[in-house]
Amino acid sequence: MLKEVGVSGQISLGKKYAGQLFDVVFYPDGRVELVPMKAVPTVQVSPVISLPNGTQSHSVQEEASTYRIGDGWLTPERLAGRKAAAERSPDETQRLARQWESENQEVIDSMNQHYEAVGSMGWRTHDLRKSQAAGVDFAAAVELPAQQRRG
Repeated sequence: MLKEVGVSGQISLGKKYAGQLFDVVFYPDGRVELVPMKAVPTVQVSPVISLPNGTQSHSVQEEASTYRIGDGWLTPERLAGRKAAAERSPDETQRLARQWESENQEVIDSMNQHYEAVGSMGWRTHDLRKSQAAGVDFAAAVELPAQQRRG
């Protein structure tokens, strides 16, 4: 059966498959495979544990075997990192954030200078939509260099 993907990225399989859950497998050669699946909860409700700072939290009980690891996203290393992050105290989290900031200060300063010069993407998008609604050529209005203008 030949199906065309619509402009919104969807395909219609027909009423026969309505409500059916599929696992979508993307292959390196561009093929896409839909595998019928049934939803089964993979993470059980975890017991409440007491943290060193006196607060309580649910323990993390994720295992690599819980997930399909085919795309490399939920590797055992990532799951271990999630568990370690969940067990950190707020003070440890703040210390690590300050450490990351000090290690990346040069890049942070560079980005801040960039945003001061051209504005943040959020504000630029806001201004673009506002000018489009008013019928104004945004690129000309903000005097963007020719290489940054889009037709």
